[in-house]
Amino acid sequence: MVIRSKQKLNISESFNVVLVNPEIPPNTGNIARLCAATNTKLHLVHPLGFDITDKHLKRAGLDYWSLLDIKEYENWNKFYEANRPIAQSPARPFDSFWYISTRGEKNIWKVNFNPGDFFIFGSETKGLSEEILNKNPEHVISIPMNGLTRSINLSTAVGIALYEGLRQSVEKNIFDIVPV
Repeated sequence: MVIRSKQKLNISESFNVVLVNPEIPPNTGNIARLCAATNTKLHLVHPLGFDITDKHLKRAGLDYWSLLDIKEYENWNKFYEANRPIAQSPARPFDSFWYISTRGEKNIWKVNFNPGDFFIFGSETKGLSEEILNKNPEHVISIPMNGLTRSINLSTAVGIALYEGLRQSVEKNIFDIVPV
C-alpha cells in the first residue's frame, strides 16, 4: 500500500543539500529521496565511498532519481568555486553556507534559514574537515542531542536541518502548504 501525504508544499526556491565525501550508499539514497520530495537540490562532492550506480544507492532512492536535481563535483574546491558566488551574491544579504557538524557552537534552532541556503554535511565517519569548518566558524551549527551519543545518522541529520529550513519558510509565508 502506498500512502501519500495529504498536504503539498508549494516551494518557490529550493534549498541545497551538500554531501561532502559520503560513504554509505543507503544514506545517500535516503537523502536523495528526501531531496526529491522537497524540491531540494542535491550536491555530491567526490570522492564518494561508493559508485553512483550502486544498487543500494538506487534502492534507497527508489524510483525518484528522475525527480532529483543533482550535481556532482570532483572535490570540495570545485564545489566551493562553483557555488560560493551564488551564496554571497548581492541579491543575498547574508552568507548562505551552513556547515552542520557536532562541533558547532550554535544550534540549528538559533539560525535564520532562507530558501537557497546550502546545508553542508561531511562523511558519516569523519564529518567535515577542520579546514572547511575553520573558514567560517560562525556558520558551523549543530543539532542538539542528549550528550550520550557522538552523532546521529547522516540522513536523519539532513532531514532535521532541511525540515527546519522548510518550517521557517512556511512560518515566514515564503512557502505555503496546500491540501492535495
